[in-house]
Amino acid sequence: MTGITLTTVGYGDVLGVENVPGAIIYTIILMIAGMGVVLYATSVMTAFIIEGNLKNAFTRERARRRVLKMKNHYIICGAGETGVHVIKEMISSGHDCVVIESSLEKKEEINNDFPELPIIIGDATSDAILEEAGIERAKGLVAALSNDKDNLFLVVSAKLLNSRLSIVAKAIELGMIKKLKKAGASYVVSPNYIGGMRMASEILRPHVTNFLDRMLRGKDKSIRVEEVQIPKESSLVGKRMREVDFYKKCGVNILALGRGSDNFQYNPNPETMMKEGDVLLYIGTSEQEKSLQGLVERS
Repeated sequence: MTGITLTTVGYGDVLGVENVPGAIIYTIILMIAGMGVVLYATSVMTAFIIEGNLKNAFTRERARRRVLKMKNHYIICGAGETGVHVIKEMISSGHDCVVIESSLEKKEEINNDFPELPIIIGDATSDAILEEAGIERAKGLVAALSNDKDNLFLVVSAKLLNSRLSIVAKAIELGMIKKLKKAGASYVVSPNYIGGMRMASEILRPHVTNFLDRMLRGKDKSIRVEEVQIPKESSLVGKRMREVDFYKKCGVNILALGRGSDNFQYNPNPETMMKEGDVLLYIGTSEQEKSLQGLVERS
């Protein structure tokens, strides 16, 4: 009766074993062992559910707080075969970024490599998810979803939420390039086209390809081909290239000056006058980038 009471079995001696000592001991052991197994299994399942939910809740809250502190960051939508390389380059070059991914498995893979990277689980085409990623404060967005139609919808949604946003979109089909640009994408990249161009370059100009590879995947992660745009209030507006000693002040040489999306002056003439909106291209470290950025933004 004590065993029945403590284990809350809830029935009496319906089998008539109260006069058989061996049967009594067996029944007591069975009740205690059975209840122990049930309680243990219940506790394990409860802990698994609660701890999993709590972990996800804490992770999402921590990511949300980090995103709230970000400004002029980049949003990477899709951590697939293309997006993962974008993430690695963003991290290695020291830029703040937020990842939106719908797959929990992909999220775990990325978090294993970059534990501090904020990742938002959800549909990147949703306005609520984009707002959670701080799209109104973001500088740029990478649309690297696996489907061209999703990328098209994403570009439209992102542009409506932040018209100043610079957007780079992936296009699997070449026919989608014009549509993505009309939808608001600043640049469109076709992995198939780029792959074909790369294969041709490898055989036609291997040394150039090797040089560019060193810029993108070299051991010194801090050296990159970078760009900086001259704002309206910059002291450089109206000055000629020769009047500003970029190498002496920042340790870099200007490789090209961009004026418009397709107009570049390579090895610009020292007499070239700089204007608002011009883009300066150079090779430098992150420290040189900060130095040049400060020079350009000085009024």
